[in-house]
Amino acid sequence: MHKIIFTLTLITFPTLLWAQARDIVNSYVDSLAVIRKALSDTALDEKKQINPYYYQMFFPTTYYSSAAHNIFSLNSDDELTHMNFQLVHLYATMPSVAGHYDGQFENATLVQATTEAAPADDIRSVISQAKAENTPASKSADDLEIGLQVRRPNFWKTSGNFSLQFTQNYFSENWYKGGDNNITMLASIALNATYNDTKRITWENKLDMRLGFVTTKSDTCHSFLTNNDRIQLNTKLGIKAAKSWKYTISGEAKTQFLPGYRSNNRLTYSKFFSPLDVYVSTGMDFNPALKNGNSLSVAILPLSYKLRYIASHDENIHKVNRFVNRTTTQDYGSKLEVNCKFTIVKNLTWKCRGYYFTSYEYTEAELENTFSFAFSKYISSDLYTLWRFDDNRGRKYYDDNLGYFQFKEYFTLGLKYSF
Repeated sequence: MHKIIFTLTLITFPTLLWAQARDIVNSYVDSLAVIRKALSDTALDEKKQINPYYYQMFFPTTYYSSAAHNIFSLNSDDELTHMNFQLVHLYATMPSVAGHYDGQFENATLVQATTEAAPADDIRSVISQAKAENTPASKSADDLEIGLQVRRPNFWKTSGNFSLQFTQNYFSENWYKGGDNNITMLASIALNATYNDTKRITWENKLDMRLGFVTTKSDTCHSFLTNNDRIQLNTKLGIKAAKSWKYTISGEAKTQFLPGYRSNNRLTYSKFFSPLDVYVSTGMDFNPALKNGNSLSVAILPLSYKLRYIASHDENIHKVNRFVNRTTTQDYGSKLEVNCKFTIVKNLTWKCRGYYFTSYEYTEAELENTFSFAFSKYISSDLYTLWRFDDNRGRKYYDDNLGYFQFKEYFTLGLKYSF
């Protein structure tokens, strides 16, 4: 009996069913248009509320047994009946379409969506807010002002530190060992700017400036002398070649602030831009990634250019630097640069800077070490040593014990501020 009724139904209503198909689709589209209003308006017409069963029209590959039951039910929903007629017609004309049946999913666990509070700047909450404010449905998503900001990454990292340190010595006139009263002061500032795109290119820049004075009561020519005077700019551009190796171009320029004198001597031995040393080198840089803020850089620079310029016309400065009737010299050679920073123990760091340059006629090298101990955030102590070798000087600067080696050391205690 059921089969007869089912067959008559398919014969009697095909024309009506196809005519109603457009109305069903339109009804579904209209239900999408009221999604926004359904979020805030509870007084909508019930016939225009979103019907959760419309998903069966757009996922007909499953056989829904409720479709046949609905069209033969006396209390069936008219809106659902139109849709179910279409499903039953599809099952009868193209049964191969339905590859599943709803009985397969009776014991399946439903996945329930949970709503969590999204951050204020979350894009989902912004869109929901736009819906709650009755944004017209015709307005495209591109027109919504969701307050999303896209910022370019900043590959630059800057840092610096400033220190001011003092030392004072006093001896009574009858001090049994003798001595010379003096006061020393050292001010230094270091500025760093590094570009690192984390993939291929790095560009390191450092400006190091130091100026220190010492009073000398026994000096009859000067009330004070400079014991530390430096302006040094270093720059290094690296392009990644392998894991820890980079192709690099290195540049360095250094001079001083004030004239340099010797105790009880009125001759000038150096001035600002007298001399000025400029190095430009290219080669490879070994720069492994270390932990805990430690760093190491060993640059092997087989092609190096050195320019020395003397701006002053002082005869003694020219004589000290072996400049005769000229203001510049140019040399070509090779260079090795080493820079490292290690934390030995907590609050104790070791910084090392060294270079070796040779023109294959003479050699110039420096090894600089600084041991810094931080007592607190603003108070620290530094032990500084500098070894220098330069056999391009005259025989006058040759020492019987050290040869062409020169040594400098100081110990300071004072204020230091990092930023």
